[in-house]
Amino acid sequence: SQGVDDFLKYIRDTTQNYHMAVADEQQANNETQDILHAIELNTSNWKPAQLLRKLRRVREKRRAAKDTIAAAKPLMEWYEENEKAIKRLERPLGDIRKQESKIRNRVYVPRTGVVDEPEGDGGESKG
Repeated sequence: SQGVDDFLKYIRDTTQNYHMAVADEQQANNETQDILHAIELNTSNWKPAQLLRKLRRVREKRRAAKDTIAAAKPLMEWYEENEKAIKRLERPLGDIRKQESKIRNRVYVPRTGVVDEPEGDGGESKG
């Protein structure tokens, strides 16, 4: 079950990172527009050099988000095409875990008393 679980976790993590990166990129785009408008309209208390430093940091954040999106996009496209199949993996994973738990916790219950009988009983010959 560990392999299936690792695969599903990787898909979930990548999906989550992709959506976070999309949100980060949008936030950086909005911040870029705010800074550019502040420069254009001279509506900020910040000095132009300070605004340019802020713009550089925002652009770096945007680039990191775009890189994450680009790296995850092929998997996201595959996920969208195979989403139902991936969700169907959850059920057998639960079944596999249930069987593994039974195997770990199983106890043998003797069907006869042969193990508890003293040696020599039962017609066995000595010697």
